[in-house]
Order: sequence, then C-alpha cells, then structure tokens
Amino acid sequence: GVKTSTVCDMCEKTIETELIYEKGVKKVDVDLAASLVHVQYDSRKTDPARIRTAIAGLGYDADEVKADDKAWQKLPDCCKKEGCGRKAVEQ
Repeated sequence: GVKTSTVCDMCEKTIETELIYEKGVKKVDVDLAASLVHVQYDSRKTDPARIRTAIAGLGYDADEVKADDKAWQKLPDCCKKEGCGRKAVEQ
C-alpha cells in the first residue's frame, strides 16, 4: 500500500476513479482509516514509483512523493479544508 494524505470520501472517490486509468493498474482500493491506497498492477506496465507519481499528480501525497501543487489547487474545497492533499495546511 501507498501511504497517502486522504481523509474523506471525496478523496477515496477521486483516487479510485482516476488511478484506474493509469497504464497497468488493475484495481485500486483506498483504505481511509489507514490512509493507504492498495493498488493491484501489472509489473510489466508500471511500478510503485509511477503509481506514487500518479497519486501525487491527482493532488495527494504518496509516501515520500509530495502532492502536485496545481493538482491540489483543483481538489474540491472539502479536501483542501480537511488537509487531504497536504499533511500540513498553512492557514
């Protein structure tokens, strides 16, 4: 699993619906309680580093890969308020 900064249902929906389009990704399951994204993938088509980059590209932290700032700006307001896309939100 990839440790992320997800905390609400909207995060779960965004990641589960968007990440499935990544090349080689077969199944995506977000565990909100643990802030983990479990991904089944074809190792011939992708790897954990690419998956982390894809999650960051959606606006969420993924292990040591920081969320893409432009993508984070596009997240729903609830996600920004909850700090989903970032572990520490500056007020």
